[in-house]
Amino acid sequence: MNPITEQVELDSGTLSRRGLRDRLIRGFGATALSPVVTALIQLGSVPILLHAWGAARYGDWLLLSAIPTYLTLSDLGFGAASGSDMSMRVGANDRRGALETFQSSWVLVTAVSLAALLLASLSVWWVPWQRWLKLSSVSTPQAATILLVLAAYVVVAQQNGVTESGYQCDGHFAAGAFWSTILRLAEAVVTTAVVVLGGSLLAVALTYLSARCLGTIGYALLMRRKSPWICYGIHHARLHTVRQLAAPAFGFMAFPVGYACSLQGLTVVIGALLGPIAVVSFSTLRTLSRLNLQSIAIFKHALWPELSRAFGAGDISLARRLHRHTCQASVILSVLGGMLLWIFGPFIYRTWIRHEVTFDATCFHLLLLLAVTNSLWDASAVIPMSINGHCRIAVTYAGAAMASLGLAWVLIPHFGAAGAVGALLATDAWMTGLVLRTALRHVHDSVSTFTVALFSVPSFRQFLKPAPEA
Repeated sequence: MNPITEQVELDSGTLSRRGLRDRLIRGFGATALSPVVTALIQLGSVPILLHAWGAARYGDWLLLSAIPTYLTLSDLGFGAASGSDMSMRVGANDRRGALETFQSSWVLVTAVSLAALLLASLSVWWVPWQRWLKLSSVSTPQAATILLVLAAYVVVAQQNGVTESGYQCDGHFAAGAFWSTILRLAEAVVTTAVVVLGGSLLAVALTYLSARCLGTIGYALLMRRKSPWICYGIHHARLHTVRQLAAPAFGFMAFPVGYACSLQGLTVVIGALLGPIAVVSFSTLRTLSRLNLQSIAIFKHALWPELSRAFGAGDISLARRLHRHTCQASVILSVLGGMLLWIFGPFIYRTWIRHEVTFDATCFHLLLLLAVTNSLWDASAVIPMSINGHCRIAVTYAGAAMASLGLAWVLIPHFGAAGAVGALLATDAWMTGLVLRTALRHVHDSVSTFTVALFSVPSFRQFLKPAPEA
């Protein structure tokens, strides 16, 4: 090879690795802000809402705000699927194809989410919400109005999912993640102020909707400024593109089904069997136990677009190294964080809640164990998700999460809230084996070499260097 050509290729590889390193640093920084903001929102707003509303009324809010989460299904998973597809296409230097994916997904998500909102607006008035959810401070018509406003909030928020794919594919993931986090913080600050000023549940719901509308417009305008080649419209929308994305999109749709069952669905089951006070106890304990998982999400979401670009460019070696380091970080953070919360969690909880709700030690310790088992498969799930090869694990997770609700219904009368956690542990045990096998196959890794790498001394400074195929 010509020495000059060889030097140019070496310089190009160095610049490419440097660009990847810089994007990852910015991505880690932006995603690291998210758990901090989440902690501030959860740890700060819960005692304020409990003090202002009381446990019973706050329990009503938790139950009502859980219901519209099911409307996240109305984007049919195309927001997440388009992000992975666009990133792979940009990695393969196919911007025209990426634009087709963006507009096709945007048209479909907008049409379907509006249709879902229309259906909700027609049906929400016919459900006896007060009797079904055992609401103590809200009548059925009031509950229906609050649910409709929150449903509109969810529909508006879904626009951000498609917009985020524009940030993600073009190397601006950090900017998108940062401003999305700032929007959540602004919403929380404004709505908490409304509560302090004596606002009702409906006033809080309307505040959330107004803030999200303004934030969504600004989020879209910033994306267009950073990537002018990505534009909204229908000119590049293609039916065949929608068909190509259909399978992975429906796979992504299965994930929110599972999340809704294990999080909001379980909240509804506990509320139906044990009442609003038990809902507050379980929700606050779970919030504290999951602070540990917020840090793990930093690695998962920051690496997602880079993994898609690596697979699009055919760089399996890089994808394998990124997967190994992500799993290492997840295990270390979940175990160390769980140990710290086991020791200091009771003190933090009592200081945080101020004895408004009794601390359930058994439930909390099981929730900490659940955080560890969840980290074992959640980090690896980003591999099939980054290449839209996640359909099997998504459907399996949704089915297992639904089954866990039935198991929780059986266990809760005998073991209380701890029975609900036991049902979730069964789901995570099943998912760990399935997801790890799938991820290792995609990155051409073996169980033995992965295990050795997982328990070796971390050397994150070296992961961008070329490595032989293993």
